[in-house]
Amino acid sequence: MPDDTQSGYRTIMNVLRPAASPTNAGMRRYDLVLHDYVGDFRIGVWDHEKTGTQRVRVNLAVTVEVPNRPFVDDLDAVVSYEYLIQGVEAFAQSPHIQLLEVLAEKLLALCLSPPQAVSARVQVEKLEIVPRATGVGVVLTGTRAVTQ
Repeated sequence: MPDDTQSGYRTIMNVLRPAASPTNAGMRRYDLVLHDYVGDFRIGVWDHEKTGTQRVRVNLAVTVEVPNRPFVDDLDAVVSYEYLIQGVEAFAQSPHIQLLEVLAEKLLALCLSPPQAVSARVQVEKLEIVPRATGVGVVLTGTRAVTQ
């Protein structure tokens, strides 16, 4: 008669152990995030929007794929989120952009710039346009083009 304790342990371990992907058995993915960054951007299509800045909230999520091995406690061994912060801050200082869609597209290209990045989600919102809403904006997602 099987030992129920051992059987239960094996069942739990099988659930907790991630299944290996036949195509990427040696790789794993994780997300870098920049959550609720708020900055002043030169953005908008209307005349009154072209004379100053507007508060914009930026949320970024980048899925990166790396070899499936333990992390080394060294910044040079990972994809650092610092490039996201520096990129968003650079766009906040850039010349006027009319559309949130264009800003989102530029941010998506930034997100996918490291070779380890496989997909990204960008959300940008103007925070002071609609009095009864915390923000209005766009969400853009994309993946790295697969080269064959």
